[in-house]
Amino acid sequence: MQPNSNVANKGPLYRFLFYVEQNYSFSILRPLQQHAKSLGHEVKWLLVGKDVSKSFLLPGEEALDRVDSAVAYRPDAVFAPGDRIPSFIPGLKVQVFHGLNESKRGNLYPERGLFDLYCTEGHERTGTLQPLAEQRGYFKVVETGWIKLDSLFGFTSSDVEDNDRPQIAFSSTFSPSLSCAELVYEQIKALSQQGNWQWLITLHPKMAPETVAKYRALENDNLMFFDNDRVIELLHRADVMVCDNSSIFQEFLLLGKPVVTVNNREVQPSFINITQPEDLAGAIERALNPDAELLAQITQYGPSITPYLDGKSAPRVLTAVTDMLQAGWQDRKPKNIWRNLKMRKSLGYWKW
Repeated sequence: MQPNSNVANKGPLYRFLFYVEQNYSFSILRPLQQHAKSLGHEVKWLLVGKDVSKSFLLPGEEALDRVDSAVAYRPDAVFAPGDRIPSFIPGLKVQVFHGLNESKRGNLYPERGLFDLYCTEGHERTGTLQPLAEQRGYFKVVETGWIKLDSLFGFTSSDVEDNDRPQIAFSSTFSPSLSCAELVYEQIKALSQQGNWQWLITLHPKMAPETVAKYRALENDNLMFFDNDRVIELLHRADVMVCDNSSIFQEFLLLGKPVVTVNNREVQPSFINITQPEDLAGAIERALNPDAELLAQITQYGPSITPYLDGKSAPRVLTAVTDMLQAGWQDRKPKNIWRNLKMRKSLGYWKW
């Protein structure tokens, strides 16, 4: 595919499309948008499905109104934090991932032939995908760092108001077998009524609606509910996080803050794990007063997951993409007829 135009001393300019199915994708993709636009590239968003809201778009961010519009836009590259992009949208398909990888947590990515480029955050995921790339020959793996960390580390603490009491974040994954949301509900309800701590609650976008409703109903002077577009603010505001098996606690650890997990399936020395809900208050107190050993383990955690903690992953991702485009990338992915038919059906797009 040919680039759209050329600018002297800047190289080719490209059209980029962000394919978004969940609201958490906005904070992942915005560092890439900012960097791409600063270089003169064009960026548009395609919001797909009922789980993503246009209300999360910021001024100056342009969303295409239909799949037809995305096809007509003819992007040079399409980026997704999710696990799919339909083949009928033109362009190099780029997977940028929606969370950090850690094989001990069983979070290895299944390669299904839907992407041309995987931008990995560290050696572990690279080591999983690179042998497949060499074997199959139709996709490339480049280790760039995870672009959401640019948002995480670039957040200015001045945006967070001062508080006179500890801030306790609570987040939970949606899978019933891995979630602690129902298990600790009564404890959080009781602790939030005491007023010793300020609770900051956010739940996975796929969490059961009745569970979300229960936690929203707890809102009071001691408990605030945060939608998915405010997660980075929550991470910076909180002093301690209570979680389970959700990957969000990894981001909290990267900020050097203590985590309490409930029934984590792979306990590590960098966080405090409990198995009984009645132990929650005591574990939080310990986390608010961490010993030297726990702090040392937290410090070691970040580099063990990703070496790219410099907040500059977006430029590396963009370089990987433009290098492929300028090298004359051609689509060699398998047809994936069944998966693409399912996507056509879900999107209601039958033009060929």
